[in-house]
Amino acid sequence: MEQAGLVVCEADECLFKRGTCYILIYVDDLLIAARTMAHADTGQSVMTDAFKCKTMGAPTYFLGLHIDRDVKGQTLRLHQRQYVATLLTRFGLADANPVLLPMGIGVHVAKQGVWLDAALTKVYQELVGALLYLSTSTRPEITYAVGRLTRFVAAPTKEHLAAGKVVLRYLKGCADFGLRYTSKG
Repeated sequence: MEQAGLVVCEADECLFKRGTCYILIYVDDLLIAARTMAHADTGQSVMTDAFKCKTMGAPTYFLGLHIDRDVKGQTLRLHQRQYVATLLTRFGLADANPVLLPMGIGVHVAKQGVWLDAALTKVYQELVGALLYLSTSTRPEITYAVGRLTRFVAAPTKEHLAAGKVVLRYLKGCADFGLRYTSKG
């Protein structure tokens, strides 16, 4: 990558930059983004010249993120509708009723309560990890609730697991929400 003139970004060692072209590498998947198609084509050429690659065209799905592009409207929308649906099924909430808030007003998540056994502690940790991925990818509005839940991953209680499931029930009601980026100021 360095021989091709790409520089690793300080924020993420899997992200490389050359001019206005960015190449994100995750195991054997690559995502190329650039200000112009010419820059993207140059980045793609760098990769196909150096490695045996298969070009898939404009991305629509990458690492659990749906990518909806509107070239004419110059917008990009990222969402994780399918990931939310998978989590709802995985944690037994596919048929649950949605709620309006990820954490109720005035809810106080405390250390006291009935501790979870080892198996349910693992379930809680997996749930919090999945919610963290959502909150840092496309769902910043759940960050406060998830941040509160992360404080108890070492010793969760039944109340903590219930609070985590409330976040999932919130997501059920707005699974299509995501982030929209535009080139227009």
